[in-house]
Amino acid sequence: MTSKLTLVALLTASLALTACSKKQDTTSTTSAENSAATEKITAEQQAAIDAIDQPVLDEKNTDVAAEIANLPADEATAVAEMPASSAVAP
Repeated sequence: MTSKLTLVALLTASLALTACSKKQDTTSTTSAENSAATEKITAEQQAAIDAIDQPVLDEKNTDVAAEIANLPADEATAVAEMPASSAVAP
């Protein structure tokens, strides 16, 4: 009985300390840091960032041909009545 009471007291104390803790205002400091970081980026740096941010395409992925993959969704979708094994790309 005392162990349960001790557990309840510890949980209540931790909840009370968490609820009553002082809130930190981090929004003003992070927005100031972000604005300072964006002002320092030059056009050359932005071009380098854009070059790095390009997605890497998987050249070995040959599941779907490029002609079929680039079609609009309605044309690329197989007919519902046709079994998947007999579906042929146009």
